[in-house]
Amino acid sequence: MVNNELGRDEVRAYLFRLLNDMSDEELRQLLKELEERQNKKQRKYFRKGFLTAIDYNVGDRYYRDFIKDLSGSGLFIKTSQTFSVGQTILMTFMYPDNQKPFRINGEIIRIHEDGIGVKFKIESRVQEAALKSLVDMIQSG
Repeated sequence: MVNNELGRDEVRAYLFRLLNDMSDEELRQLLKELEERQNKKQRKYFRKGFLTAIDYNVGDRYYRDFIKDLSGSGLFIKTSQTFSVGQTILMTFMYPDNQKPFRINGEIIRIHEDGIGVKFKIESRVQEAALKSLVDMIQSG
């Protein structure tokens, strides 16, 4: 157990000893947990699970995958495709309980082994209002 009165250097040395004793799998899991913890601190908007099909274009290629979650600033697409941070993406997906598709541009801002994080590019007040309505509907449901 760590004493709360240890100095910064002593805490670091202790942490390195713990890390050196971990297996590769334990290190990967710890890294994942730390990244998730850091991402939660950085999020401006609450993310809500939202599993639905999404059609999207990156460059001149068309794809169909699934949204994993959604917030007021972006979404996560589960995909096995390979993309790069900074690529522009045009997304189309359906409103829940509505036949009208929602289209919006975005930018790929994160790459994960199971998909991509996309930040919305809001281009008008009408689009901003429609997105807010969609997110409110999903998050209240």
